[in-house]
Amino acid sequence: MDLVPLLVVALLLQSSILALQVGDAITGFIDARRIRDTDDPEVITRNTVRELTWTMAVAAVTAVLLAFGVDVAARVLLDDHRPVAAFVILLAVAVLAFGIGILAVLVVVRRDRPTYARIRRDLRDRAVLQLTLEELEGFETRLADADRLLARRSGAAPTLRLVALLAVLGIGVAASVAAIADDTVGFAVGAIAAGVLSVAAFIVAVRAAAVRQEAIDAVRAAQRAEVVALLERARIPQRKNVPGLRDRVSRALAILREQQK
Repeated sequence: MDLVPLLVVALLLQSSILALQVGDAITGFIDARRIRDTDDPEVITRNTVRELTWTMAVAAVTAVLLAFGVDVAARVLLDDHRPVAAFVILLAVAVLAFGIGILAVLVVVRRDRPTYARIRRDLRDRAVLQLTLEELEGFETRLADADRLLARRSGAAPTLRLVALLAVLGIGVAASVAAIADDTVGFAVGAIAAGVLSVAAFIVAVRAAAVRQEAIDAVRAAQRAEVVALLERARIPQRKNVPGLRDRVSRALAILREQQK
């Protein structure tokens, strides 16, 4: 049996996954340097480009797997005349592609979370007003929700990194054994080199993720401290309440937001 085509495919898979790992490490450090405190409540979300990069890459790999599975099923059906086996292959490929697509969508298209920056912006908009008891309770509830959601960190990125590392190492071991048995040492060397580089990329990516998370935590801690200070200030009753001031300020803020869109 000629193993060269299979070894070429294995090496291509290793190279593709390795490229994703390197991109993950690079974008992690880029995100860490770009994170800044700002009045825009979504700036941290837009600066995290790794999720989008991984989703695009996973979609591309899924398309390749789908095309490869369809080709194998067509050969089984037309060349070997085994329709049941071809149907099973197509069903397995479809389930795999559908599952990967669902996971990718769940990672990227997530429910909007309450952020400290959004709460701070809303409190600043009402800084000239005397907040009612119901409004203060609403802000305190939003702050508690933000604290609770912040504690639930996503494990998608670490899981993807570990799966990528195990995939490269697993493919590398199998390809190396097959290449040595087939007396094609060059493929074995390439598979081993890809495995070593994958381990190095994994270590760098983990370090980049830690640096990025530290930067995000620092920004969020500062934002939360300011939210708490604004809430404490809002609890202090004002000595004089100007009639109609709340409505005038609310209309002015609404007009300002419309002009900024």
